[in-house]
Amino acid sequence: MNRLLLVLVAVQLLVVTSTIAGPDNIVFPSSYKNHVHYATVDRPDNKTVREIYISPESAKMVKPGEPLPHGTVITMEVYRARVDEKGEPVKDAAGRFIKGDLTGIFVMEKQAGWGADYPDDLRNGEWEYARFTPEGQRHSNADTTSCFQCHKP
Repeated sequence: MNRLLLVLVAVQLLVVTSTIAGPDNIVFPSSYKNHVHYATVDRPDNKTVREIYISPESAKMVKPGEPLPHGTVITMEVYRARVDEKGEPVKDAAGRFIKGDLTGIFVMEKQAGWGADYPDDLRNGEWEYARFTPEGQRHSNADTTSCFQCHKP
């Protein structure tokens, strides 16, 4: 009986700890380059170019006005835009920023129960956010508050 009780407590702890808020819930999606390229975004406000990928299963399920399903992983590479001698972004023939160095990779993932531990002013569904280095290593001191604030609306 004691053994059964220990097993039940252990299982309950695993369930509880797996839904605790935080970027440590996200595992770096090392194969994200095989995901569907979703968008390229030039950001004049911070002179960056963002390449955005979405997990293939979720890309098939995207419907206008509908929430993305649990299990969705969105990966965003952030590049510095090349700048000219005046510090202005250099553009290609199509008028898009030209990518410079990769500065980081951001990942957002949606899973059931995620987000419940966040206050109402930050919670935006069941999404979690994490920041990684260009090499895919977790940024241990990354503050993801701005991710929540940007995606809240």
